[in-house]
Amino acid sequence: MVQQVYITGGASGIGLHLARTYLGSGSAVTLFDVQPTVQAVAELSAIAGPERVRAYAMDVTKPGEVRNAFAQAAEGGQPDVVIHCAGIAIAADFEAIDDDAYARVININLIGSRNVVAGVLPHMAAGSHLVLVASMAGLVGCYGYAAYCASKYGVVGLAEVLRIELATKGVDVSVVCPPEVETPMVEAERLNRPKQTEALKLMAGTLQLDDAVAQIRKGIDRRRFMIIPGWRARSLWFTNKLLPGFLTRKFADFLVSR
Repeated sequence: MVQQVYITGGASGIGLHLARTYLGSGSAVTLFDVQPTVQAVAELSAIAGPERVRAYAMDVTKPGEVRNAFAQAAEGGQPDVVIHCAGIAIAADFEAIDDDAYARVININLIGSRNVVAGVLPHMAAGSHLVLVASMAGLVGCYGYAAYCASKYGVVGLAEVLRIELATKGVDVSVVCPPEVETPMVEAERLNRPKQTEALKLMAGTLQLDDAVAQIRKGIDRRRFMIIPGWRARSLWFTNKLLPGFLTRKFADFLVSR
């Protein structure tokens, strides 16, 4: 039987590239995105044929819409792997992020993750796999990421709880915490983010999309809980855990002060 893979935020970036890899290994892929998916579906259909590619419109901040999209998709095959990639980022000083912008980041990244999990779980059987894409910003603080870090720390916490609870149902859970990856979202962010944010990005490094996705896919296939692509990012995470943030905070302060 063909493996069914659901990917939110699948119209571009990490989500779209993961879709390419799954189609390349014989899976069927269903994309969910608030952005138009016509171009992504056309590209993916050229790789594997239209019978293995589907797409549904989904705004993750609207739980009813999320439930309906997953219910429709499940009629054509329940998911074996669900990868939640949808998210946004704002890089700005805390005082420059207004009420609406802050709430938007939390609603899409954190509440949206809750809505996706609540909407898809009824269609996931024992042996299936739920993957939430968070960020290194969900493990280590970064200048300019007051909204983004808050949302992604929340996603990591959600994944920690789901790992425990869903084990009783036979559903595995992973959380992906990549450093900066060369995607359209990051390219747009670079246009206006603070120079201090740029400096702190050096600690975890930047990955090319192909490299990041290859490491993410490897972690998913091995059903690891915590998936951190990039040796620099993993070293940062380990150092932060080993010395409860002491060195990373000191180094961050040094970079910001330069």
